[in-house]
Amino acid sequence: MKTKYGYLLLITFLLLSACGEKIPKTSLELFNRAEKHRQAKETELAIKDLNLLVEHFSTDLMASKSQYVIGDIYMNDLRDFNNAVDSYRKVINNFENAAEEPHAMFMIGYIYSNILSQYEDARREYESFLKIYPDHELTPSVNFEMKWMGKDINEIDELKHITS
Repeated sequence: MKTKYGYLLLITFLLLSACGEKIPKTSLELFNRAEKHRQAKETELAIKDLNLLVEHFSTDLMASKSQYVIGDIYMNDLRDFNNAVDSYRKVINNFENAAEEPHAMFMIGYIYSNILSQYEDARREYESFLKIYPDHELTPSVNFEMKWMGKDINEIDELKHITS
């Protein structure tokens, strides 16, 4: 009887061990693992690791950066702009005063304006940015975006050298 019980415990332990995800001990280890996945074009694994980091190290400075990188992966690697906006919005909603917050706000406006052509949404985001961050390094870019919103690149004098 003890032998059956011992085997049952051993099998249960092995199954639980095999099913359990090994989470690195530090946020930096997990972030680096996610970056390796991203470089290997394993974007789903990268996003999974970054989400794990946000969940398990939510008070760590790497959490806001990880949430921002999730948005970057959706935007640039997967070209999934709605999920990019949602991911950037999580930076704003969940990591108040994080270094990535103004960048996330800018990226939301940028996606609305330059990719989704949702100009009213873009204007709202950019105006909010200017109200909160009037002296931020991205303020000139926000002003530029608002000035030329909805215009073709060929209509923007400052960018004509790019299209020539």
